[in-house]
Amino acid sequence: MAAALLALGVVAGASSTASAAEPQPPTVESADGEIGVMGVPCDGYTGTWYSVSNVAKPKKITHATRHYNGTSSNMSSNFTTGHQQTLTAGITYTSGASAEASAVIGKLSASTSLSLAASGSATSSTSVSVTATVKPQKYVVTYAGRVQVTGNWQKNSCSSGTGTLVVAAKGTGKSHHVQEVGAAQCDIAQPSGSMAALAKSSYC
Repeated sequence: MAAALLALGVVAGASSTASAAEPQPPTVESADGEIGVMGVPCDGYTGTWYSVSNVAKPKKITHATRHYNGTSSNMSSNFTTGHQQTLTAGITYTSGASAEASAVIGKLSASTSLSLAASGSATSSTSVSVTATVKPQKYVVTYAGRVQVTGNWQKNSCSSGTGTLVVAAKGTGKSHHVQEVGAAQCDIAQPSGSMAALAKSSYC
């Protein structure tokens, strides 16, 4: 986690933080081009930095189980909630090689204002316990979920301040935000766009 968060705003390969008077990295409009020399002048800047594009942050249910209370009284318990899918954090390459996953995840974190898990992290593949109350004759889904952040990245380089920008590598990156747990009663509308609504629509 610390590695991902420390990467926020860091220009990889730079020896110190640039001041307002120092040359800044050229603006890169997207991370969708091919690797190689770009027609963008470095304008005095020398160094390596990362850019991201097409960033998305869908909600994902990692654990869910439906429970039914067939009694005439409320049923409160720590319910075992089964594993549904595992989310991982890291990067893949579509071209080029040698990139810093922590810097990519740091850029994804900065673009979404979400704290993200460090590269190599994974959500639990075993069941989790969720506290809930199930009303008489009702179904409830207990769940755990996270916001997953994905996007395209590219590694940009200016080897000389008088040269042009070179895209050295590119690919995709992903990570996830902190876990959210809860319970969604199946016969009650859940807030639109919420994790509870996703759990209800998927598992009730």
